[in-house]
Amino acid sequence: MNKKYLLTVTAIIVMLGLAAVTASPAAGKQCATIQDGVLTDSYGNLLVMGYDQFGYNYQAHLFNGTYDSVDRVLDGKYWGSTGDYVDDTLIMKWSDDWLSNQDCDGDGRLDRGTSGVSLGWETNHVIGDYDSDGDGIDDAHYTYFVKIVWVGPGGPLWGQYELIQEVYNDPLGGYHGLFYKVNPPGFGLNDQWTTLP
Repeated sequence: MNKKYLLTVTAIIVMLGLAAVTASPAAGKQCATIQDGVLTDSYGNLLVMGYDQFGYNYQAHLFNGTYDSVDRVLDGKYWGSTGDYVDDTLIMKWSDDWLSNQDCDGDGRLDRGTSGVSLGWETNHVIGDYDSDGDGIDDAHYTYFVKIVWVGPGGPLWGQYELIQEVYNDPLGGYHGLFYKVNPPGFGLNDQWTTLP
C-alpha cells in the first residue's frame, strides 16, 4: 500500500509542476485558451485539444495514461525510476480551481488557483498488476483511488491539502474497498474547513 500511495502522491506533484504556475485573471484582459494554439506546458510544448501523446487532456481536466507517461517522457521509467508500476494505468481528474484550461494572467500557461497554489480538488485512480511471488509474472491485480482537496494553510498534505478518501482493492493483499475517509462530504468546503477567499 505505501508504495502505491507514494506513487500516487508523486503523480500529483508531477501534475502540479507540468502546466501553469499562477492564476488570477487580470481585469480587462481576455483569456487565452487551448484552442488558440499559443499555450504551452512547462517544457515549452504547445498544448493541444483532446489527449496529447502522454495522456493529458487539459481542456477536459483529465489525464489518462501510465506512470511512465505522467512525467511527459516515454522512456519506460517514472521520473528516472524503474519498476513494476511504470506501466500501471493512472487516471487523474481535477477541478478548474486546481488547474484551469485557460491563461488569464498572460504568462502563456494554464492558470492555477491563486498565486500559484492549486485550489479545488483532484483525484487519482490507479489500476495495475504486480508480481506477488517473484517469479516474473504479474499475477495480482489492484486498484487504488484517492480524493484530494485544498483546505488552506495547515493542511496535512503539502501544507495545504487533505486526502479525504482512499479506496484500495487488492484481493491478494487482503484489501477490499474503502481504506480511509474523513467526515466532510464530497469535494466541497464547509464551515469546519476553509472557505475560499
